[in-house]
Formats: sequence, C-alpha cells, structure tokens
Amino acid sequence: MHYMDNISVTVTTRVIAATTRVYENAGPVTILFILGVLGNAAALGVVCCNAKTHKWRPFQRYVLALVISDGGGILASYPFAEYRYISKFTYTFPKPLCEYLGFVFMFTLMSSAMIVCCMSFDRFFATFYPFLYNSPSKGLRTNIILGIVWCLSGILSSLHLYGLGTSKNIYPGSWCFLNFIEVESEHPHATENRVYSYVYAITGLTVVTLTIVANAAVAIYFIRNRFFRSRPNSGKRDVQIIIFVLVVAFIFGSLWAPLMINILQHASGAISGEDVTELILLRMGVSHSVLDPWIYILLRKEILVLILRAVEIVTNQKLRIVQNLTGNDDGQDQRASFNQPRVQIE
Repeated sequence: MHYMDNISVTVTTRVIAATTRVYENAGPVTILFILGVLGNAAALGVVCCNAKTHKWRPFQRYVLALVISDGGGILASYPFAEYRYISKFTYTFPKPLCEYLGFVFMFTLMSSAMIVCCMSFDRFFATFYPFLYNSPSKGLRTNIILGIVWCLSGILSSLHLYGLGTSKNIYPGSWCFLNFIEVESEHPHATENRVYSYVYAITGLTVVTLTIVANAAVAIYFIRNRFFRSRPNSGKRDVQIIIFVLVVAFIFGSLWAPLMINILQHASGAISGEDVTELILLRMGVSHSVLDPWIYILLRKEILVLILRAVEIVTNQKLRIVQNLTGNDDGQDQRASFNQPRVQIE
C-alpha cells in the first residue's frame, strides 16, 4: 500500500515538474512583446501617415484608440513579465507592483474589447442608418464614445484598488489579474473576489456578444444584397468590410471569450485552483491585442490586392474579388449603391 502511494506521489510530482519546464520560459512572452510593439507601431504609422486621405473619420479614430490601448498596455506590463522570466523566477512582484500590473492587464484587455465593439457598431450604423451616422458631429461623437470607453474600462479595472476584491499573482508568477482564484469561503475577501469576477467576466462576455451580433448583421446584409438580390456592383468596399468584420469577430470572440468563461467557472465554483490553463488563456487574450494592428495592416485594400493577385498568378485564374477591390471608387456609402439616396462616408 505504501509502495503504491509512493508511486502516485512520484508520478504527480513529475507531471508538475514537466509542466513547469514547458511553460516557464521566456519565449512566448518575448514573441508576444516584440510582435505587439512592432505591430502597434506599424499600425500607428499607417494611420498617421494616411491622415490626409482618411481625414480622421470615425473608423480611423477607433483604430488609433485601439493602437494606443493595445500598444500602451503591452509596453506598460510585458517588461515586468520579461524580467520575471530573465531572473529565472527568483524575482517576485511586490504587492504594489502586482496591483499595478493587475490594473494594466485588465484595462488593456477590457478597453481593447470595448473599442472593437464600438468599431463594430460604427460599421453597423454606417450600414443601416447612414443619414444618422453622417451627422456633422460624428467626429466629436466618436471622441466622446472613446472617452466613455476608457473611463468605464479604467473604473472596472481598478475596483480592486478600492476594496472590491483583490489582485493576485497568478501562475507562473509573471502576471497579475483580478483574484478570481481565491473565491472559496476559507479565503479572505472571497465574497468580494467572487463579485468582482462576476462583474468583470459578465461585462466581457456582454461585449463579445454585442460585437458578434453587430458584425453578423453587417455581414449578412452585404452577403444578402450581393448574392441573393443580384446586385453585384454594390461598391468595392463591400468585400473589404465583410472580410474585416468576419476576421475581427472570429479572432476577438475566440481569443477573449475563453478567459471570461474561465473566470466565470472559478467564480461559480465549477473549477478551482490555478495552472497552465489560466496562463494560456491570458496569452490568448493578450494575443488579441497583438493581432489587432496586424489585422488592420494586412486587410487594407492595397495589401489584399497584392495577396489576391499573387493567388491569381499561382492558380492562373482571374478572381472577381480583385475586380471589385480595384474598380472605380465612388466613395459612397454602402447602402447608397443599392439605389438609395447617396451620402458620403469614410
């Protein structure tokens, strides 16, 4: 009996040790940091250099805000995580630093999610309510919305600083977040941690749901009008918008939602403890901030045309989508091309 117990303990210890060796390395952290900084810097350059062309319409303002949130969050947090790995985990975050990192991680993820949601509804209103959308004050309206988004994200991400829950240094000690781990009754502040976890996760999942609904509505609208109403000349931007909307919705939902679901599972008691799962889910969430600028850069019309023309060369076939993208740009709203009053939009 004792022999079997020894075997069981030995096996468990080896599994944990193997897991530690696999995940306690600086490779993923370094890659995310480099790609995040380069991508957001490149997107910032593209947006600013093309200011004379886009004249800072609402969509470009949202892109700029997304770059600021994503790039700023990565720069403000990942150097500390990198140092933790470089020190071979001998350096431990002091409590004030952990509270700071918890705020930065939560703020970056939530503000990025809300800005993507706002971008989706920007396309939604531009498509379904073009006259309302194209009011003279749309630039000011966008700035106000972004201010509200940052304020809400800041408040939601700093509640642990005011006594609602706590922050926690989570496995492998390279990141801090709201304490959704210690929600059992034997832990101090368990009730506050549980409430905070529910508030943050439910808000995050609500943002995901609204983003998917808005994106799906826009995509269905264009697909229906292009392929089921025999109106192929609906404007060359239709293809770009459909591709951008679907890619953003898929990546955002698939990378952000799992972390929110995991937090809800901890808060409800369905799961407990911490291991590499939470680390992977956080990296998935941060990957969204890393991928956002690359999506914007790669899905620009010029890049899409280059990629599709390369596909034409390889397949030796002409693609109709290239003609749609390179056709004459009437600069009109998407709905206007369906024999409706024409209004100028970005």
